[in-house]
Amino acid sequence: MRSYHRELIRGIFLLSLFFWLPACGVGPSILTPPDFAARHREVQGDLFQKAEESYRRQAYRQAWREYGVYLERYPRGSQAMVARLRLAELVGLLGDWHDSLRRYQSLLNQQPQPDIALKARYGVGRAYFKLGQYQQSLRVLENLTADELPPDLRFSTQALLTEIALKQNLVPQAFTRLRLAVKDLASGDREWFNDLQTRLVEQATPEELENLANLYRDTPQSAILLLRLATLAQKAGQGDVARKWAEILKERFPESKEAASLEKMLRGQTRLVACLLPLSGEFANPGRHVKQGMELAAKGTPLELSFRDTPNDLGPLAQLVRDLAADPRVLAILGPLRSSAVQGAAQVAQEAKMPLIALSQKEGVTQTGDFIFQTFLTSRQQVRALLRHTLGRGLKRYAVLYPDSGYGQAFMKQFLEEAAIQGIEVVSQEPYSPSTRDFAPALATLKAIYHPEQAAPGFEGLFIPDDASAVAAAAGQLEAYGLKNLQLLGTNLLHVPDLPEAEARALNGIIFPDAFFARDNSPGVQEFIAAYRQQYNENPDYLAAQGYAVARMLLKALEGEKDLPRADLPQRLLSLKALPDLPWFKGFNAQREGELSLYILTIKDGAVESAQ
Repeated sequence: MRSYHRELIRGIFLLSLFFWLPACGVGPSILTPPDFAARHREVQGDLFQKAEESYRRQAYRQAWREYGVYLERYPRGSQAMVARLRLAELVGLLGDWHDSLRRYQSLLNQQPQPDIALKARYGVGRAYFKLGQYQQSLRVLENLTADELPPDLRFSTQALLTEIALKQNLVPQAFTRLRLAVKDLASGDREWFNDLQTRLVEQATPEELENLANLYRDTPQSAILLLRLATLAQKAGQGDVARKWAEILKERFPESKEAASLEKMLRGQTRLVACLLPLSGEFANPGRHVKQGMELAAKGTPLELSFRDTPNDLGPLAQLVRDLAADPRVLAILGPLRSSAVQGAAQVAQEAKMPLIALSQKEGVTQTGDFIFQTFLTSRQQVRALLRHTLGRGLKRYAVLYPDSGYGQAFMKQFLEEAAIQGIEVVSQEPYSPSTRDFAPALATLKAIYHPEQAAPGFEGLFIPDDASAVAAAAGQLEAYGLKNLQLLGTNLLHVPDLPEAEARALNGIIFPDAFFARDNSPGVQEFIAAYRQQYNENPDYLAAQGYAVARMLLKALEGEKDLPRADLPQRLLSLKALPDLPWFKGFNAQREGELSLYILTIKDGAVESAQ
């Protein structure tokens, strides 16, 4: 018994000594209870961070094991709720979304702190989505959007709602959700967002894309809708539609990556066309109008226009055509505009097998060869339309009063030829000096054959192929020579805006043809006029309309053909028929001349109106 007491006393002494020695700095270092707690927290933190690092590296199976070890050792650790949240996600990512759903719901039953609870609710919605239970997922996520969410979770919630809408084929709803997601894109997953955008536009029908683009006109996300519409139209060979969407895209979102992408795409399919126009000198203004029409038609299209000023000297013009024909990038030539230049240019182009579409009214140009086309309002077309119209009104006898110039002689010649074809009598052809405003000699001759006192006068109509000023001057002198009750006829030179009051009064009732009439209510005409006004802040005339038409018809011929060789272009042009947006163009005839649907116009009370 004494021995037992001695051993007990000795043990107490040694224990006291054990705790005393570290304080005195003697013996080995021993951890105190606070040190034990610190070391315990350090080990716990290291274990959790190791699992977090595996999670961030997407080593999901390893992370799943490490979070499991952490919870096994520290089931009530400071990061236990986060670890359980991670495990709920990881079992889903590893293929078991049923277990994932169960774990999320179990976590919520433990009433975790608010930030963990919000993420767990999102996880429930995600698990339902992965299990194909879209309505349950939708209900959970929509309830979640009512809470104050951090930006990253707000992005993920709206992105997942976009996914659900796409799964249910509800494209408009998906786009609405995507517009909400983009507000937090800086805190979200850009790769996921881009994928959603791509799948949305690929899933949407053209009608849905158009409706959304019109509904959200100023929303930046509409740019991808417009790009998709332009791309679909381009692939379908609908060049006109593609150009429309391309223009809208560049107008609304000029600095967007979609606009740059579309421009790059179109530039990669560019076809170079040379345009020979008078851009300086006395014919520069008509050349400018044609040029502006061409530029408007080619805007936002694969057509690249290279404008060249046509020299007055025909020698340099011929060399210019040879140089263009030697450039393999040039597909075709549009022009020249001046009649004096067109024949020489056509001859060189035909020899080089270079397609050329002349913009001159010179007759017989296309006889040069099978690579030469012509689309312009010619004297023959004007005279034919006039005589057909007036013959329908019972007029069968005419006189011609014409300027002794190339223009006047061409129209006089065509008038005689067409009159013979239609069985119409031309009783007299009287020339006058192009610069005169005194028509007395010619009118005296006409008076001698007019015989107004007879029941049937010598002629019923008088054709004067000249500009408005000259025709008005001649018309003002008719009554002095007893030439009354005549139906005056003219050319499209009378179709000018803002006629002086005296000229308009003298020309009242005159009839003339033209291939363009701004008051035509057809959609194609009005869309062209509106676009031209917006682009150039002025009204288009026939020359602008012709420039627009020739570029548009060339684009139509190239639709669906990325690398059409020159040799195949003539046949493509000949296959063109009437185009809805070009109501005045009916196609090329067998002689490769553009057939135009002409308006018969008149002047009434100072304004140009339709005579039909």
